[in-house]
Amino acid sequence: MEIVEIGAYVSLLEYDNIRGMLFSGEITLKRVNFLNRLLSVGKEEVLRVLRVDTQKGFIDLSKKQVKPNEIEECKQKFGKSKAVEGIIKKLSVNTKKSMERLYKTIIWPLYKTHPHAYDALKAILNGDEQILEGLKITPEIKEELMKILKEKLVAQPVKIRSDFKLTCYSFEGINAIKESLLNGEKKGTETIPIKFRIIGSPLYECSITTINKKEGFEVMKAALEEVKKSIEERGGNFLLETNPVVLGENEKSISEQMREAKDKEEESEEEEEKEEEGIRPVNFEGNEFSITK
Repeated sequence: MEIVEIGAYVSLLEYDNIRGMLFSGEITLKRVNFLNRLLSVGKEEVLRVLRVDTQKGFIDLSKKQVKPNEIEECKQKFGKSKAVEGIIKKLSVNTKKSMERLYKTIIWPLYKTHPHAYDALKAILNGDEQILEGLKITPEIKEELMKILKEKLVAQPVKIRSDFKLTCYSFEGINAIKESLLNGEKKGTETIPIKFRIIGSPLYECSITTINKKEGFEVMKAALEEVKKSIEERGGNFLLETNPVVLGENEKSISEQMREAKDKEEESEEEEEKEEEGIRPVNFEGNEFSITK
């Protein structure tokens, strides 16, 4: 990144580091006095592509028009693409085949059947042989590809959690609650055991750790249903507070939440100022994003 008077020149990581221009007016909705307070050299940002002049080689970018959810989506896509590139690069070295040829015979066909080639490679690793059968590659390359996938795409365990309230004011009381939780634990399996923990009466936590997310959700659903059935049979009540969710997915740190709240407040103030001054914001139509540095 090179900060200049009118904005900043940035390198587009997704496009072989070609340069694009981020004008100061497209950085934030608030007034900009010092660009170095808003931009940091070496920091990766997600920007929207506004215009491309192929003849002059100009690429105009915007940061303020990128929504928070689009930032996360773009980063995930970029991360998957980097992982795919690493796999193909190693496959190219091991098989002595060019990366371009491997992309044409393996990766590009996968994009026709899956949202991302990374998702298809994960499915192949998990035993979906039909995907491999659809690829026009030799048995030797298939074998080498599987070796690399097992090395680079090893499934990582995830923790699934759900919170619920459990009360029982009948004669059985606490015994009914204990019995209901024990019945719920029995729905666990050898590979996916169920764990219950009291957060603070009457709030309880149900959690599991597994490498198979789909099966994990099914096991937790069965366990919660069993707890609900057992406690109600004993005159108690079950109330689900939070649906089962994978910890770490769609979760935001307190600092991120505070930053987003501050940005919204600043945007609102800026819009009010513009309305008072009789200035209407201009909306550019752009639908491409890029990771920059």
